[in-house]
Amino acid sequence: MKSLLILVFAMICACSEPLEQKMQSGETGRSYGYKKSFLPENNFHVTKRYYAAGEVTEQDFDDVLEAIRTIYEPIFWNHGATLNVYGDWNDDTVNAYAEQAGTAWNVSFFGGLAQHPFMTREGFAMVACHEIGHHVAGFPLYANNDWAANEGNSDFYATAACAKLIFDENSPLTWRWNLMKKKPKPTPGGNCSSSVCKLSLEAGLSLGKVLAELNGDPEPSYETPDKTKVKKTSDSHPKAQCRVDTYKAGAYCTKSWNNDIIPQTKAEMAKNSCPDRPACWYAK
Repeated sequence: MKSLLILVFAMICACSEPLEQKMQSGETGRSYGYKKSFLPENNFHVTKRYYAAGEVTEQDFDDVLEAIRTIYEPIFWNHGATLNVYGDWNDDTVNAYAEQAGTAWNVSFFGGLAQHPFMTREGFAMVACHEIGHHVAGFPLYANNDWAANEGNSDFYATAACAKLIFDENSPLTWRWNLMKKKPKPTPGGNCSSSVCKLSLEAGLSLGKVLAELNGDPEPSYETPDKTKVKKTSDSHPKAQCRVDTYKAGAYCTKSWNNDIIPQTKAEMAKNSCPDRPACWYAK
């Protein structure tokens, strides 16, 4: 945690026009042990330093973080919190984090994950959405604290709610319309005719390939859903195929997500979003 604090303050001092916001007076960057990550803690930044040939550029990295800040700053303020967005393109950490310290709600991103060769621009946008989801997606929450949506629900939020804002035609992403020139492959079942849905599915598959490569899982596909059925909802990071199934479920959810509410119970969750989550991590 000390290393993260050093990184945060170094970025604040080094950048003349930083993307991140300043914390409120008296706040600190500490998470009190409740730092939630896109991937399990790892040392890939030591063993996988070849991440320089991917699609995501430093400008893409900055654009995504600025879009997330622009979209979610007022939403966080509505919940009495300050959104702090930290990014370091030159840090080869292969992860991203969400943490809270009082009313300072932070998200942190690093070049090591963004520059993975399988990462796409829309995929990295969904990484950012996942970390935002830890703060605002709500139930199911991690069992050991009262603020962080668990890993599966943060994935679901990324495509069910955040994607509909960041891929919308009014999104602040400057390259959004360039993405629309892509033609994602058809996926089985469901209704996915909108551009936002198609981009969400492409993002989910990109992330699935990244996760599979990092964790040694089989390459996921929308045609090969995870058939696991958990008896108890799992808070931990699902396997790559299960996460791809979750991105798809979120993309196909047509119910509007009310970001003014952070659901704390199953009943509130069902009212606020599509109630179904993949059985590979969620038990009804």
